[in-house]
Formats: sequence, C-alpha cells, structure tokens
Amino acid sequence: MAGIYIHIPFCKKKCIYCNFYSTVNINKMEEYVEAVINNVKFKIQSSKFKVQDFKVKTIYFGGGTPSLMPVYLLEKIWNTIFENFEVDAEAECTIEVNPEQCTLEHLSEIKKIGFNRISIGIQSFNDAILHFLGRTHSAKEAQRAIENAQRSGFENISIDLMYGIYLRSVQDWKKELKTVFNLPVKHLSAYSLTVEENTLLHKKIIQQKIPNIDEEQSLNEMKLLMDETEKACFEQYEVSNFALKGYHSKHNFNYWNGTRYLGFGASAHSYSGITRSWNISNVEKYIQALQDDKPFFEEEYLTPDNQYNEYVLLRLRTKEGIDLKLLEERFGTEKLNFFLKSLQQINSRYYEHQSHHISITKEGLPLLDFITTNLLF
Repeated sequence: MAGIYIHIPFCKKKCIYCNFYSTVNINKMEEYVEAVINNVKFKIQSSKFKVQDFKVKTIYFGGGTPSLMPVYLLEKIWNTIFENFEVDAEAECTIEVNPEQCTLEHLSEIKKIGFNRISIGIQSFNDAILHFLGRTHSAKEAQRAIENAQRSGFENISIDLMYGIYLRSVQDWKKELKTVFNLPVKHLSAYSLTVEENTLLHKKIIQQKIPNIDEEQSLNEMKLLMDETEKACFEQYEVSNFALKGYHSKHNFNYWNGTRYLGFGASAHSYSGITRSWNISNVEKYIQALQDDKPFFEEEYLTPDNQYNEYVLLRLRTKEGIDLKLLEERFGTEKLNFFLKSLQQINSRYYEHQSHHISITKEGLPLLDFITTNLLF
C-alpha cells in the first residue's frame, strides 16, 4: 500500500499555534497548481522511480486549507494523479476543510471530484476558545459544517479537536466531546495544544500575555478523552486518533506503518523506506524552481539506526504496537536484544507483552514520549 499527499498551503489567517508551512497570500494558486503538476511529472520521469511498483491506496489533500482553493484547481491536481498513477478503485481519498467553507454547495462540488473522506478542522465547539486559537469559524458553523458534509454525501467524516487549553474546564471538555458523539462523526483526531517555536502562541507565552501550557490539565483532559471515546465506541487505534469500527484513517496508518508515500507541493515530504525528501517551504521559490527546472527538494538517506528509531517511535503510537518478529527481521538480532533490554527499564504497567507483540497500555499512553525515549537506539 502506498499513499500520495498533496500540500495546499493557503490559509485565510495563521492560527496562533500553527507551525506548519502556510501562507495567507492566495494570489498564486494557479501558478502553484501548475508547479504541483510539474512536480508529479518530475517524479514520474525520475530514473529512480518505477510507477508500476507504486500502487496508490490513499490520497490526502492537506494544508493549509485545501477548501480555500477553487474546485476546478483541486480537480486539476486530482486528474493529474489519476492520469499518472495506478490508483486503487477502493482508495481512501481525503480532503481537509475548514468549517467556514463548508456550504452544502461547495461540499457537493468537492464530493463530485471523487473525494470519499473529509477531515474538518473544528478544534473546539466553544466560541471563546476558537477566538483564542485564531480560528475564523464559530461553534455553530462547526456543527453546521459536519451536518452539511453528511448531507452532501460524505459518510466518512473526521474532525480535529484540541485539548489542554487554559480557557476550558474539565466539564467544558466533557460537553464538547458529547457534542461530537451527537453528530455524524466517524473519526476523531484529538491533540494537546503544544507550544512550537516561531508561533504567535510561543511569543505570547514568552511575553506573559497568556499562561503556559498546564501539563496536568492536558493529562487530565487526555484521560477524560480516552474514557469518553471508549464509552461512545470510538476505538483508540493510535494515541491521538479514535474511530468507529471500519473508519480508521488508512492514510495516517501509512505513516505509522512505515509505508512508502509521495508528497507534492511546497514543504511536502516523501518517504521511500530508506530515503526521506522534503520540498522547499516557500510557495514562490517552489514555483520558480519548477519553472526553471532547478532543484526544489532536499533528500537524506536514513541509516539503519534511524530506520529502527522511526519504527519504534511510530509503531508504539498504535494499538498494535511493536511486532518483535518483524523488528528482528528488519533490523537484526542486535536491535531486538537492545529493545528487549531497554524495555526492562520501563514499568510493566505501561506496556503489554502478548505473544510477539509489545503495545502501550492505557495507563502508559500519557507517558508515551518518556517511554519511547528510553527505547531508541
């Protein structure tokens, strides 16, 4: 299984917490789409790439805000993918959208392109929190967006929420989760608010305009999240992802499973299993480089140690965890013995050893960063 990711970096406004590459300058969308198309053609023509060996099972348009882009431009990229790659008839095809663009008409047009999964950037159903985060939609618009997605024909609806925000009480958080379960949502991605450098959030905390992240609050809200999703029959199949049966994100699982993927667009990453590459994180330079047939990406080879560390780091995030037989097969007996020896230093309450699998327990998930740090080579 292989995946394709398309980065659409355009946004109406930069959110307070966002450290992903995006731009509020939307004047170069036409040129950008042509650059993405040229990026696809460049990859197809590369002597290192064999298109017949790359069977596409997932397509993901992320951002930024893909729903800001006119539908005809989205369709232009979509057609390029299908013209140049073998795409599975049952491929999972996702597009990220923001609630303020989720009119019934717009979503219906997106659905006609061929997308069968939609991911809505809600973040909160609380207007005060949305204002604090720099979001440009209201709580009512968030609910309406989900309802419109269903009415326009999307069955596989995913939303994002954020916790660990000082403005929200535990009861507020519980109320927001209840809202989710009363809506036609099949998949939930929930992340703790984190402070990234070069963000407005980081700047305001340094200036003491707002309080720093309360780790205890985040931990308590994560535990409540796990409890409430379980009651609602949402399986926690990855530390930050919850889904009803049959609605796990296949595209995200590509990343956690070490599957090959191709990234097109400014700042998009690609992974071959032994190499990782990333495109220029600048729309203008990305466009110009592809117009001038100049280098537009950097690449690195992953050492065996790098590959082992990535496998451990990503697989422990998932419900399935580490397959010890596969670990030995891929990385050798030395790495397996290192892993098992390191594991002995971890409290046994935090992981489960069944047959030849190691997975993190519910009690261990809030400590995942600590646990994985001790298992890296």
